Amino acid sequence: MLTQIEEHSAQVDDAPALAALKIRFHRFLDLARSAVQRQPWLVVIAMHEYARCIYPADPYLPFDEDQSSTERVTRVLDSCIGLLESAAPLGSYFEHQADAMAGVLAEHSRPPGRRRDEEATQQVYGRLWDDLDTDAYLSESVELMEARLRNSGVQRASFSGKVVLDLGCGSGRHTMAMAMAQAERAHGVDLGAASLETATSIAARAGLGNVEFRVGDALDLPYEDSTFDFIWCNGVLHHTKDLERGINELHRVLKSRSQAFLYLYGDGGLFWYSRKQMRPIMQRIPQEYTLAILTMIGMPKNRFIFADNWYVPIERHTTRAALEAYLSQIGFCSLQKIVGTRPTDLDRAIATGDPEAQLIWGDGEHRYLITKG
Repeated sequence: MLTQIEEHSAQVDDAPALAALKIRFHRFLDLARSAVQRQPWLVVIAMHEYARCIYPADPYLPFDEDQSSTERVTRVLDSCIGLLESAAPLGSYFEHQADAMAGVLAEHSRPPGRRRDEEATQQVYGRLWDDLDTDAYLSESVELMEARLRNSGVQRASFSGKVVLDLGCGSGRHTMAMAMAQAERAHGVDLGAASLETATSIAARAGLGNVEFRVGDALDLPYEDSTFDFIWCNGVLHHTKDLERGINELHRVLKSRSQAFLYLYGDGGLFWYSRKQMRPIMQRIPQEYTLAILTMIGMPKNRFIFADNWYVPIERHTTRAALEAYLSQIGFCSLQKIVGTRPTDLDRAIATGDPEAQLIWGDGEHRYLITKG
């Protein structure tokens, strides 16, 4: 059943230009679906090329600035279609091993149970952090948090002496960033025990004595009402089964008149439509195989924007209007929209006034500094 937020988000009319792009996109998907068993390596490469090109910018492989977004996407789709069509006659070691890929998938299948989707999500993100250098991990974490809050009025000094929570902390990067900003106590909660072990180890090596990690469910937080002076919740609740309940829990454990940073996925446009459609195809390829191919083509280890979307079992989308209405309804008295500062941020591209922005990125991304009434 759709949540109340998603029911509002589900009603988007296609403009003719978007419909035309979707026709090309579906031709690409059909070819990828046909090739995924015989040539999974080629599907990974083609999907990577398309996925990176529907962002506003690429810091590693810069776009041609003379092309508009729709021109770029059209060219890339045509190229990927041509690649898959031309490779169809090539031989494949998988072709005569019909069970080869299925066997690898079975080996890495997740166990049944009440939390199978949540556990699968933890496995996806845990693998993405496995090989990062500790010093780079810490410095990039601080840099990213400061960049995200740059337009909010929240400064590094704002955390001093505060009891804070990193809700859905994963390997604890933002928990430790707040701890290094002199928080009195920085709590990190997550379902992934393995990720928390990594976080605990890194915090110990960094000498951070004001950090505490705890296994817990974002939909049933193990904290009393009104516990925290600040909550950081970055890209977590849209991967849960109940987005509204997650927001309600955030509201419950936050102190009155205190603030939280909340990041959720948007909806609409080719970008979000594509994310929904790529996942079922890519999930026929083991994540380990995909990461190995991306590593072999030289993709930096800290580039997660593709593999996370392709392999998470749950990804919720919502419009800005629906999200703001719900936040106000449950008692947040101030909703400060924060425009991203990085070139890859969808909302930053929308704010520049690009006439094709809504067509490609819909409602963009939702970054808010919210205050509990």
